Amino acid sequence: NLIFSATEAVSRSLQRVENNLQDILCSIETLTKYLFRIKTDEYFMIFFQGIQAEAKSLTDEPFLPRPRKSPLRLTNYLPTPTCYETVYDFYHYQYFEVINNIIDALDSRFKQSVFPLLCKVEKFILSAANITKEEDTVSLHDIKEFLVSDIDIDRLERELTMLPDYFSTVNKQKNLNLKRITKISTIFELLNTEPVGKNLFCEYRKLLLLYFTIPTTTATAERSFSALNRIKTHLRCTMTQQRLNHVIIPHIHKEKLDLLDLNRLCSEFISKNQNRKNFFGHE
Repeated sequence: NLIFSATEAVSRSLQRVENNLQDILCSIETLTKYLFRIKTDEYFMIFFQGIQAEAKSLTDEPFLPRPRKSPLRLTNYLPTPTCYETVYDFYHYQYFEVINNIIDALDSRFKQSVFPLLCKVEKFILSAANITKEEDTVSLHDIKEFLVSDIDIDRLERELTMLPDYFSTVNKQKNLNLKRITKISTIFELLNTEPVGKNLFCEYRKLLLLYFTIPTTTATAERSFSALNRIKTHLRCTMTQQRLNHVIIPHIHKEKLDLLDLNRLCSEFISKNQNRKNFFGHE
């Protein structure tokens, strides 16, 4: 529980759809600091004493595993197995090895060269919406170098001058009571509130879409594969790709479908065709 309860909590937090990059990196940094803090002999003693206390009521006391010899054909390639004198030494090694492996895995996944750039882009997007200047953000010149053929930089610069005023107007008209925009999802909601938002700030919206093309976690993709196993079973192996797409998308986004008014959808579907109107008696 000392190690895996923390990693499980962070793993659950990373699977939230509304996460942004800053939230994810903050969670990883918190977990890394926690692991370094418990990587001491004092915390291991707490862990080891807990194992001994649980072993009394569940099973026998901890004991050393039987030493195993390497096959003769692999003797020259495998390291000599370590022999531990006491159970304490054995679990002491296991404890620190697990922590080191977790830290190495976090570093290899979340300390890639692309993450600092994404953090700067995210700060740039939020600072433009809040008309504030954040430290360590990218400039329009940097965006021009990376997205030279995707975004009209001159038009983006003009849009940024009007963007805070648009958000302020929408915030006041809709009584949203937003003091500061801290989530990129909030920016999307404000842009989609009025139809003019998409057209008036098309380059800024394009920058948002390009930012979202780089996934920070694979949780959403893994959910899709899990849903695929539930939808396309052995009894549905002849399902075509088109029908599979039509079935799996509502299954993945079923929370949004539950919010729809089915009676209104049925009425709209019937009203599109005269034969349906005659059959269902729709007026």
